[in-house]
Amino acid sequence: MVATRASDADRESCLEDIQAAYVDGRINDAERESRTHAALQATTLSELAALVADLGPAATLPKKVARVLSPKTGAATSGALSKRFLRGLLVVTLVAAVIAVALWISAAGDDDRDRSAPAPTPEQEVPKDRLELHTAAGFEKLVALTKAKFGTTIVDSAAIYPDYASIEVVLKDDDRRAENWYFAKGFEGEPSKGTRPPGAATIDLAAVDPAAYARAIKRSPAVLGVEDVTSTYVVIHDSGGEPSFSVYVRNDYSENGYWTFSLDGKELRRYAFE
Repeated sequence: MVATRASDADRESCLEDIQAAYVDGRINDAERESRTHAALQATTLSELAALVADLGPAATLPKKVARVLSPKTGAATSGALSKRFLRGLLVVTLVAAVIAVALWISAAGDDDRDRSAPAPTPEQEVPKDRLELHTAAGFEKLVALTKAKFGTTIVDSAAIYPDYASIEVVLKDDDRRAENWYFAKGFEGEPSKGTRPPGAATIDLAAVDPAAYARAIKRSPAVLGVEDVTSTYVVIHDSGGEPSFSVYVRNDYSENGYWTFSLDGKELRRYAFE
């Protein structure tokens, strides 16, 4: 059976259920982040259904997603969570431990460090504090750090929050492979890895207009009619040959909307709260 493709509206509805579960205390912050990223990356209704199948009656699934669930058990008929979700969850849970070990090794090796090593370029320097990724300058720094680390700015997709991001980088020498990295103060921990379908679309982070990106984020609450915004994130991806970035906003009353642009800042569509 061919899997039914998910739309942006389906993903947004799933995100609302994940946020509601977090507010209710049914999932913790790490689970929220991992499930949110998995929902943003999901391409089928089965993947979305798996992300909210264990959230109980409070989850208000869209009808199309609900049909994917078994009427008896409420479990996804696929019988397993999406591979993207499992990989994302593993990355989130391991990041803290990996960072702690890295810091310990760094501290222990201070005295033995080669003092003659060349100083890093501005693009390679790890920020002392988290970048403000929803500003033009912060986004440009993120792009520069991506280029410095991977030798490319070609990605499968990216989800960018105010001070952290999840980026699925396409390997420079093999576009069939991708690594999903967590970015906070630089790229941290170890990535989850996966294989991409032949001919799958990619997107160049460097092609996004930083000024248009920052302007869209700043104007989104007013344009979309969402007051007292508590959550803002940007999704950069290529959907059906349409490279774009979308700004999503929501508040504690589950009022939400999104605004989609071409990479040079031309409006493609919007979904405003009414």
